[in-house]
Amino acid sequence: MKSFKDVFSVTQTKVGLMFALIVPILFLVVWMTGYQGATDRLDQLRVAVVKSDSTVGLYQNLQKESPFTVQSVRSEAEGLKQLDAGEVEMILIASLTDTDQPKLTFHVNQANAEFANGILKQATTEITQALNGTPTVVSDVIVEHEVSDFSTSMLPILLGFVIYIAVMTMGIQFNLVTQILKKRHAKWSLFWSKQLLHGLVLLVVPLVMVSLAFAFSEIQASFVKVWAFQVLLTATCIGVTQMNFTIFGPIAPLVNVALIPFQLMTAGNIVPPSMLAPFYQTIGHYLPVPNAVAGLTRLIYFDGDISSFVLRLTVILLVTVAVTLILTAVRREQAHIVEMKRAS
Repeated sequence: MKSFKDVFSVTQTKVGLMFALIVPILFLVVWMTGYQGATDRLDQLRVAVVKSDSTVGLYQNLQKESPFTVQSVRSEAEGLKQLDAGEVEMILIASLTDTDQPKLTFHVNQANAEFANGILKQATTEITQALNGTPTVVSDVIVEHEVSDFSTSMLPILLGFVIYIAVMTMGIQFNLVTQILKKRHAKWSLFWSKQLLHGLVLLVVPLVMVSLAFAFSEIQASFVKVWAFQVLLTATCIGVTQMNFTIFGPIAPLVNVALIPFQLMTAGNIVPPSMLAPFYQTIGHYLPVPNAVAGLTRLIYFDGDISSFVLRLTVILLVTVAVTLILTAVRREQAHIVEMKRAS
């Protein structure tokens, strides 16, 4: 059939077929290889013991017997500070000198990955049972920055990931507009027109998203701080998706979609990146969503320090914008546009 041949000859048809085949394969391969052996990397979970004369034996025993990486801190305050900074996943405070009721107090963080907290909470029971004798040792698990509403616990991934999908979809439409108009307008005219539209998006979308987030959830950081971070994230997502269109042209949508499984897996809300397969452990540092989720988790739960995530997002933004500008500059103008410039 001639119509079938005409449809199949269009580049977008072939790209659509590639989507149907490659996207599910990519998700399966990336997720299965990334999470494979996660339970064998328990040594990547760090437990800090508040060390004192009475806990030396406990500390040494945990170092030998525990599957986790065990380290010491000088005080509870120092341990909690490291917990908030993501330098450890659990704090253990032991009161073993009380002969009437020895007690172990464990601190975990709501900001930890769900998988990590589940394993650590189970380990608290095993540690307590190993010490039990006469008298009985009791234990208490304290979840720092615990959120009572499940919807709030989903907010970091929603704010951090949905905006990537939004600007990726927007980029597909903007690229179609560019293809339609490139025969009538110069490349820089179209480029700066798109940047103006991106500017409007930066003014409106983060403001709407953060306003809705504050309307539905109790957030510890100020509105301005969360909004500013969301603006940076949105700009970075635009930078990444736009760069891919500049580099890959018609198959850029596939490239942008291909980044989704990597970003979701390394976001750290389910499994800590340190427990992923080695190849995947640091990929998230170079992608917008994992940095956004980590930063938003700290802002929403306890208004923590996000400077490292701001720095990474800024570097990603600057690099992607620079690549886009360079490639746009070296790309040849449409021949008839050049002729029109000469005629004028």
